[in-house]
Formats: sequence, C-alpha cells, structure tokens
Amino acid sequence: MEEEIKKALNFVLSNHAKYADIRLEKGYVTAIELRDGVFREMSYGIDQGMGVRVLYKDSWGFSSSNNLVRAPLKDTFEDALNIGKVLSESSKKAGAVKIADVKPINDLFKLKPRINPDEVGIEEKKRMVKAAYDAAKEHSPRIQSISILYLDGYEEKIYANSDGTYIVMEAPGVFMRVGVVARKGEVLQEGRESIGAVAGFEFIEEENPETVAVKAADKAVRLLEAKLPPAGELPVIMDNNLTGLFMHEALGHAAEADHVLYGESILKGQLGEEIAYEGLTVVDDPSIEFSHGYYPYDDEGIISNRTEVIKNGVLVSYLHSRETAGRLNASPTANARAANYSDIPLVRMSNTVIEEGDWNFDEMLEDIPFGIYAKGMRGGQVDTVKGEFQFSAEEAFLIEKGAFSKRLKNVSLSGRTLDVLKNIDAVGNDKKRGTIGFCGKDGQDVPVCEYAPHVRVTKILVGGASA
Repeated sequence: MEEEIKKALNFVLSNHAKYADIRLEKGYVTAIELRDGVFREMSYGIDQGMGVRVLYKDSWGFSSSNNLVRAPLKDTFEDALNIGKVLSESSKKAGAVKIADVKPINDLFKLKPRINPDEVGIEEKKRMVKAAYDAAKEHSPRIQSISILYLDGYEEKIYANSDGTYIVMEAPGVFMRVGVVARKGEVLQEGRESIGAVAGFEFIEEENPETVAVKAADKAVRLLEAKLPPAGELPVIMDNNLTGLFMHEALGHAAEADHVLYGESILKGQLGEEIAYEGLTVVDDPSIEFSHGYYPYDDEGIISNRTEVIKNGVLVSYLHSRETAGRLNASPTANARAANYSDIPLVRMSNTVIEEGDWNFDEMLEDIPFGIYAKGMRGGQVDTVKGEFQFSAEEAFLIEKGAFSKRLKNVSLSGRTLDVLKNIDAVGNDKKRGTIGFCGKDGQDVPVCEYAPHVRVTKILVGGASA
C-alpha cells in the first residue's frame, strides 16, 4: 500500500499540484442503545475508506471513497486534482493558500489496550449496560425515563502526504452516556453523565457504569426539589465541569485560527494582549494519554503537543492547521481534525485544560455575600463574532453569606466572553477531568474533553426559566 500511495502522490505532483495528502481509515464499531428497558440498537459495523486532498494553485480539491481496493487509489487522487483545477479557474484569489513547512515524519503508533473491546462479547456488554440501567432505575421511584448509549471501536489509520510523511496508527476507543429523567407531579428534570477515552474496555470497567448511572439518576432526582434562581448580575463560582465547558465553547472556538482568518472571532488582532485575569492559563492538549480527546498525530500528520492559548491572562496563540499557520506566519499546533475519511480536516480543539491557581473552594465561597455556585452545562450557544454566550447550568446553589442556602434549577448564564475572562478573580487548586463529549463544527463531531479547577467570576448575568 505504501508504494501505491507514493505513486499516486507523485502522479498529482507531476500534474502541477502544489501539495497532496491522503487518509486511509478502517474503523470497527460496536453500538448498544438501551432506552426505557428496551434495547433499541445492538450493532457491529466496519467502515473503511479514504479521503484525499490536493492543492492546485490556490484551491483545494477533495475526494473520498469507501473502496480501498488498489485500483481506485489513483482515481481518487485524480478526482481531487480535477476538482482543484476547476475551482482554481473560477477563483479570483491569488496567493491565498500557504502551507506551513514541517519536517516529514515516518512512524508506526499502536496503542495496545489491556482489554481489547473486540475481545469482549456482545452479551457481556449487553449485561453491563442492563446493570447500569437497573442501578439507575432502582435509585428512586421518581425515575421516569432512562437512556444509555454505549460505543466502542478500534481504528486503523494511514496518513501520508507529498512532503514525505507516512504514519500508521492503531488505537481503541470507548464511550458511554447515561441520561435520566425524574418526575414529581408535572415537574421533569434530567441528569446526564458520560465517560470515555482513547483506551480499552478496562477504562469502562474502572469507571464502573453502574456508579455513572446512579450519579445521573441522583442528579435528576435532586433537581426536582430545586428552586428558580434570582435574576441579575451576580458573582458566580463555576465548578470544574462548567469551567472547562465555558473555556471550550466561549474561548476555544474563538481561538480556532480559521475563525480568526475569516473575521469570525473576537480574538482577531488580540495576540499579545492581556484579555483575561492574570492568574488564568488555558491550554489545548491532545497529547494527554487515555483522554477522550487524545491523538498522537492530527489529520495532517502533525505530532500532538501542548498549546498555551492564554498564559497568565495574555492571549499567546491561536489553534492552527498547516494552512492557517502558513497564512498567519505561525507554527501548526496539531489541531487539524476530521470526523472521518469522508470529511475535510478543520481546525478543532482537543482537550481543553485550565491550569490550577492558588485558591481552595472554601476561600472562594466565604467571600461571596450573595451569589451562585453553578455546576455543569446543560446546553447553550456562543457567537464567536460578537463574543457573546448564553449557557444553562445543569444544577446550581444559591450562596448567601458564604454558604449554600438552597438548591437551584434552570439557571442561565449570559454575557460577553472577554468581560467574563477579565472578571475572573480566583482560580482553584483542584483541577480534575471534566465533561466527556463530542464537539460539533460544520457538521463534523470529534471527541473532546476538559480538565479544569473551580473558577470564580465577580459578575455574570444570571437568569432562570419556569420550564
């Protein structure tokens, strides 16, 4: 296969392409979904294919195929080349595309799990999911509905480009999400928990799916007794999960260099500026082994590394692909990611890490006469152009005179990202893994994770809904 790929790369270069690369992927996926006592899905599938990019003049051509027989390899490259030619003829851009130079890499990476998910039978996985379901169901008579999704897989990938890079990668992955709805009269509340990692089945066993399910159920039941929050600008302590998600959504997307290039980010022109509390350092780090956002190389063959986005309050870097790095005279940061072979790599986050500060939680709490302790994120939206956000916390507490006074629900937090970053006045010393999930952009979902401590903000606009 390596020789065939090199011949195809040389073919497009001989036809005046400036650059080309290919991703060949083969994935094995098991999916089990249990909803309200019924197994809605139990499946095992294999998906394989290739995605080819060719840069002709200043236009990208992209073609993909799910046929990995050798004959179509050259055809796929030729299709991408022809698309690039057609686009270049209709484009009025000149000199717009510049790819940052990197040293070619040849590597074989294989993550060997202690327990390969493929070696665990479907009946054992089914039993595990059912046990988690039963644990949530038995937690309280108020449990109304339960859904559990379990996924595992093993991916084999080859990446090669016309610069001489050739990388072979193999790695397993596991994921489980539990959603529980509790009811009291006409009041419904939901609790959610997720676990996942680039690791083997041993990770799922160690996390204990039954414990995860009970956490989700307990959260839903607790919220049934919660009250609506006060409204107005209030001091807020964000827990580890909410801190990580806030930095991912409000800051991380704005730091993606394609948004910066297209004028879709409030961070454009802000490099070197102090945009946040001086004690805040935010990092993107795909090199954290066994995390949900881990990868050894991105989808342009760049080795994963730690990128400081904010350091001591100062914006020091954007997140880059080779193209955005080339166009902004920066270095690639290993943030070119594609959901699968049929998608074009985009600038994406991986693991968002907020480094610890000096504060402990009790110190943060005792300074607040009246405010909110917000935990987790139920959903929301971010406008990276205007720099505005609106999030809903999963659960919260009212703080009065430095202590919790009542449990709250349906707490919404809104404001301007740069204002909130400046209004942070305390960063905790209790960093831990936060939310496990998938991040969407332009129709592509990729696995991500956050690691964060508690963070205190002097004021955020707080509101609530009666629903």
